[in-house]
Amino acid sequence: MKHIGIIAEYNPFHNGHAYQFSQIKKDFPDKKIVICLSGDYVQRGEPCIFPKSLRCKCTLNGGADLVIETPILYSSASSEHFATAGVMTLYKTGIVDTICFGAECNDKDKLIFLAELFLNEPDDYKAALKSNLSLGLSFPKARYNAVKTCFPGKNYEIILESPNNILAIEYIKAIRKFKLPLDIHIIKRSHDNHNILSTDDNICSSSALRNTFTSDNFDYNSWNNNIPEKVLDTIKDSPVSKPLFLDDFYSYLQYKLISDIESINGIFEMTEELSNTIKNLSIMPSSFNELIDILSSKHNTKARVRRALFNVILSRSKQLIKEYPPENVYYIRLLGVRNNSTHLIKDMKEVCDVPVINKTSLAKNILSKSEFQLFLREIYENKLYRQVFYNKYGIILPNDYEQSVIIL
Repeated sequence: MKHIGIIAEYNPFHNGHAYQFSQIKKDFPDKKIVICLSGDYVQRGEPCIFPKSLRCKCTLNGGADLVIETPILYSSASSEHFATAGVMTLYKTGIVDTICFGAECNDKDKLIFLAELFLNEPDDYKAALKSNLSLGLSFPKARYNAVKTCFPGKNYEIILESPNNILAIEYIKAIRKFKLPLDIHIIKRSHDNHNILSTDDNICSSSALRNTFTSDNFDYNSWNNNIPEKVLDTIKDSPVSKPLFLDDFYSYLQYKLISDIESINGIFEMTEELSNTIKNLSIMPSSFNELIDILSSKHNTKARVRRALFNVILSRSKQLIKEYPPENVYYIRLLGVRNNSTHLIKDMKEVCDVPVINKTSLAKNILSKSEFQLFLREIYENKLYRQVFYNKYGIILPNDYEQSVIIL
């Protein structure tokens, strides 16, 4: 039997995610839930609020059976790259036959239509998109307008107003583009609250939960109504449940931009306009978000700017992305498993055609030279998160060689 795969960040895990799990178990009572979880950085171009080991424990205590890691290069990339890397990783496990996701739109036909549209780009749509881009609009806005122009009265463009719908479309695009034998299962989100920062409802967005804290003021009791009790107890009981934010990494960005400004043109997701604006700054502002506000424009969304700046910190170049494209899966990293689901690891190793890493020290022996170079990059990026965490809290997180696969 094959199982259900979900691509997720759980930053943090909350009642909305628990609702999705409950619906899956109702619809597929015999299948296990396999999560492809972002590591220490998320798609918004930010550090995760908690270390990946803690978020993995929360995921398992929330009801998942197996947790593997999203390829780190693409955990904080555009929705297309993020979705492609996640879908391909779940497919390569060999034990997943269905991708499940939540979206405001649960009309499968409409989502498939838009995925096919963006994948094939018929002439009228391509012309409308080009026209809108020539006006200096950002790609998301240009695409939105092109859909509205090509299909007046159909309201397809309304679907593109939700980031969850956009991700859903990208998941379907990846499945169709690479002709993967994967089904899709859509669970309609019970609340359309992505941009609402209130935590009054028991199901709220992850952004709303993160927004309740500052770097110096966090009280997890304020989440009592929004996070499953077992998950919240996991957070409260952990010595590493201390949040990191963008500004905790800002000094590293300032140093990179000051010491090596000429190299930023080659950074992944860095546009010429963006790099020129950075180079023309006489002084950098005192916070990460202030810099994002200065650099964002109708051509460059705040999300694009955040990701580009975070790629500067992590030295992710355009050349690196060419060498390791998101559709290629070089290995699968295990993060955690439920004690009653350990057979999934054995099943995966029997059918998976890429190396499965459950012990960091063995990686060099089972990876090719180029694969191991990519793996070492992951180690470096995780080290940076550990260093920033230590600088802020004086707590040393386990490194990749010390952190075992979590079994609960």
